[in-house]
Formats: sequence, C-alpha cells, structure tokens
Amino acid sequence: MATFVLVHGAWGGGWVWKRVAPLLRAQGHEVFTPTLTGLGERVHLARPEVNLDTHIQDIVNLLQYEDLEGIVLVGWSYGGLVVTGVLDAVPERLAHVVHLDAEVPRDGESEFDISGAEFRDEMERNAKAFGDGWKASLGNEDTYEAFISQWLPDERTRRWCAAKFASNGQPIETFRQPIRLTNPAAARIPRTFIRCPVNGEVWADIYDPMVERLRKDSRWQVVEIASNHLAPVAAPDLVAHAFLAVSNRLPSGSPRRVA
Repeated sequence: MATFVLVHGAWGGGWVWKRVAPLLRAQGHEVFTPTLTGLGERVHLARPEVNLDTHIQDIVNLLQYEDLEGIVLVGWSYGGLVVTGVLDAVPERLAHVVHLDAEVPRDGESEFDISGAEFRDEMERNAKAFGDGWKASLGNEDTYEAFISQWLPDERTRRWCAAKFASNGQPIETFRQPIRLTNPAAARIPRTFIRCPVNGEVWADIYDPMVERLRKDSRWQVVEIASNHLAPVAAPDLVAHAFLAVSNRLPSGSPRRVA
C-alpha cells in the first residue's frame, strides 16, 4: 500500500481533500492532508512573513516528524510550487510526485511569474485594498462563489467551498517569492501531471504551454481526467482513481516510514 501526502492550493486547506482522502483510505492507503501555515484551520498563524519557503518547510517537517518515506507527494494548483520545493529539499523521501492541475516552476520562478501580470496586479491591488497590505484574495464569499461557479454547478457545494476559500487571505509573499532548485538528486524522482481541462479556459494559457513542455521531458507522464480545476471537490472519484493509478506503478515493497 502507498502513502499519499496531498497538498492543497491557494486559499485552501486540508479540507480540500475531504472527498478524496476517504476513497484512497478505503483501498488501504495511508493519507495525510496537511494545511499550510496561515490557511484553513491554521489561519491564526498567518503573518506577513509567511512565504513559499514556509509552506515548503511545512511539508518537509511533516515528512520528517511522521517518519515518512517512499511517498506519493501530490500538489494541486499553487501546491505545485510547494511540492516542487519539497522534492528539491528531500528527494530521498519521495517515490513519485503528482501535479494535479498544478504549477510546475522552473528555478527562479514564482507564482506571479507563472500566473502572469494580470493575476499579479489583481492580487497586489486586493492586498492593499482589503488585505492589510499582505493578504491576497479574490474578495468576499460572493466573489469566490461567482468565480468558481464555472466549475461547481451545485449551489450547496459551491457555497461550502466559497465560504472556506473566503475565510482567509493568502500571504502574498507566497506568490512573490521565487523558488530555488539546486538539488540534482531530484531529477531521479518520476512525476505525473494530471490535467483537468473541462471548463478550463481560464487557466489554459497557464497550463497548456506547461503541459507541452512536460510532454518533452522523459521524467514526466502527462494524463488527463474529465474534470475541471476544482477536481478535488468537483470529481473526487476521478481524482482518487488517477492517484491510485500512480500508486499501482510504484515499485513493490516501497517503504512508507523511516521508523
């Protein structure tokens, strides 16, 4: 059985995987769904100094203190930057890295570099307007609900999700800080990109060129599932099935814990 560590995206929390994790556990796998500093139930730890390094260290610490090894590390959306940093820091603990419609940064790139000037300007503007200068968001609950309506047609699910996204701002330094990748050992770890293209025109200019780049890289396998960017909530069964397919490709006998 595999051990999965699932890393959420911007404005999220471990709650994002609420519908996916039980499906993996039902198949006998071990699943961790950490919440990054300053978000979700850890919103009380938010402060201006929280940056990408903080979030990378969140996951590195989890792996170390839970004695995890041979894991499948998953990042969704912004979580792709986090898991890339974790891969660079502790590749010896990883068996496979999965990017679920997630950023795949190159050395020196930040979330703002990947997402583009329009997103950067909106986040900087909103942080100044109603984020005390350091918390980036899309606005209030109604703003989030309108934005995600393209992906979640069910009103109850949409409002549940929007309320949680709107409950915290993303420390803007997590978007500003460029990632630094220096460990050549990371290149040995296999990786999968799971593209979720349905209703994805909002993100096509980000993810489509990224996918084309990865298709030319022998370290990567690229697959698609018939869902959208909010797949962990919108299509948990498809997401779980894709993760299980990755676990089935792991070498038999891969250890899960150091001790």
